[in-house]
Amino acid sequence: MRFYSTKDKDKLFTLSEAVLKGLPADNGLFMPERIPLLPEAFWKNISDYSFAEIADTVASLYLSEDMPVEIH
Repeated sequence: MRFYSTKDKDKLFTLSEAVLKGLPADNGLFMPERIPLLPEAFWKNISDYSFAEIADTVASLYLSEDMPVEIH
């Protein structure tokens, strides 16, 4: 997934660039180019998940393209 600055949506950054920079040079904030949707089943069963499981599920939507997925 690519990220853009809230002050310049035309220039895209990789996850590595966004993490290493912290903030864009234009003093905006990095935002993902799209907001992925979680499946309805996730929301229906969210009370069954631990905090770590919820975080893993959400983070994987944004990071899985750029980071290897560890098989549990």
